[in-house]
Amino acid sequence: MPVLILVVLASVWVFTNGLPGYKTWQIKRAYEKMNEPYYNDTYGGKTPEETYDLFIDALKAGDVELASRYFVLESQDNWMITLDKYKQGDYLDNFLEELKNTRNKWSRIETNNSDTAAFRYQSLIEENTKTKFEGQKITIPAGNYTNETIFQKYPSGVWKIATL
Repeated sequence: MPVLILVVLASVWVFTNGLPGYKTWQIKRAYEKMNEPYYNDTYGGKTPEETYDLFIDALKAGDVELASRYFVLESQDNWMITLDKYKQGDYLDNFLEELKNTRNKWSRIETNNSDTAAFRYQSLIEENTKTKFEGQKITIPAGNYTNETIFQKYPSGVWKIATL
């Protein structure tokens, strides 16, 4: 009879509290499932510079879908749409030229995180420029602008473009 009482008490405890380590396992599994795309993503280079070069090569080939895959997962759909618009509007060659010039001006910035790389560069706009961006006309005043290109290293070991 004492064994039966112990079995019942143990069963009640397991039913209300779960198996030891089961919640930890569930949390770990959920975390792994959530991060799975970041471990499986292999589009990118072993260095930020290599990723940038692969991105430019894809654009040279006119493959905007491949080019968009060099961005962080959260930005890929937006960049696919933007790059496709550039291609349809015949702006891709100008964009490519701008990207190449940007790369030549890069100056690496120290970051506190080994999984982040940032490059700063200057852009000079000699006169006020009017352009259309997402359906709106905007004016870009003449001046010297400081910009950054930021990369993020994925758990798969590849570098992705986070900010262009």
